[in-house]
Amino acid sequence: MDWLPKQCSKHKWAPKTYESNLSTIQNLIIPYIGGMEMQKLKLYHMENLYTTLSKTPCGSYIEGKKQELTEKQKQRFLSGTTIHEVHRLLGTAFQYAVEWGILVKSPVPVDSPKKSTQERTIWTVEEMRAALDSMEDPILHLAVHLTLVGALREGEIVGLTPEDLDFDAADGIGTFRINKSMQRVRKEALNQVDDGCIIKVFPDKLERSTTSLILKSTKTASSCRTIFMTSALKEELKKWLNQLAADERKDPTRYHDSGMLFRLPNGLAVEPVLIRKKFLKWQDAHPEFPRIVFHGLRHSSATYQLMISGGDVKAVQGTTGHATADMLVNTYAHIQQSSRVELGRKFEEGFYAKQESPSPQAVPAEGEPTISMTALLELLKNADPEVKVQLRLALLT
Repeated sequence: MDWLPKQCSKHKWAPKTYESNLSTIQNLIIPYIGGMEMQKLKLYHMENLYTTLSKTPCGSYIEGKKQELTEKQKQRFLSGTTIHEVHRLLGTAFQYAVEWGILVKSPVPVDSPKKSTQERTIWTVEEMRAALDSMEDPILHLAVHLTLVGALREGEIVGLTPEDLDFDAADGIGTFRINKSMQRVRKEALNQVDDGCIIKVFPDKLERSTTSLILKSTKTASSCRTIFMTSALKEELKKWLNQLAADERKDPTRYHDSGMLFRLPNGLAVEPVLIRKKFLKWQDAHPEFPRIVFHGLRHSSATYQLMISGGDVKAVQGTTGHATADMLVNTYAHIQQSSRVELGRKFEEGFYAKQESPSPQAVPAEGEPTISMTALLELLKNADPEVKVQLRLALLT
């Protein structure tokens, strides 16, 4: 695994990326082909590895050690996306072996295993509104409110600072900036990565802790974005800042100002895991709502924004922070079932309807410019890539 630190340094991996790749190597590669000589590995060995992994239960190995699984755990197998990640890492590792002269040719197949597409559970706008209204915990309420307005990731929520808020921006509408993320990572990973992305390492709460809470820059340039506030969110944020000031005045000698927007009453930073725990506790108390993970709120928000914007991919991409418009389309196109059902209904009504006279839509209004089908196809063929993306979204939804 000598290539791993070099790859980490070359591509400036974040600590979580290093942890994830190390875990993949320890648990999904070494236990199966780690004992074989590199020069003897052939294409069929790789294909056999992918087949074996497709029949392997999740969590069979943790930190390279074989685990005892329950019968229920044995029924949950590795996804195609996970196997695709194994393929990607092997391709990188063996490419290094070729560059270093260890191998003449990489044994990794050119065609990668197919990623699996998992349907995401999301909330409707009515469910989002009702859920927010029922949340009494102020930390959870604000976290969910920010997520629904800005389609934020968990780390981005708790990575906010008071300085990221601007109540007077955009002619008084108010904005908040997303340019940081909070994570808890292993100190081992922290020592391996380039610290250029690390903004702050928070003090350990426990002695001999093997992990650290860090504040880092966002993972891509597109993740840095400015979100417009709603009036309700703006008022909630102002009240929250007043509460932070009141907490500090209560006992300034014991108050530890972390500098974050989300703080405990003693001033310490709120971690992403606490937000998830609060959300799980709320869900247990409200079984009337569909069960989703906290990240599902981001998907719910992004889907709703796509629908109300009429499929304006670029506008929604500016809010969600997806690296490309294609990524946004591919992530959310398959979950907008209501739009697809409505499209099917309109198709049936229009396609099978017997019309004795031309449809009003088919007859251009007086003075309205007309265009032939040939000319329209030519325009679409030469359209801007962004326009093509929006057309693809319209077809999919």
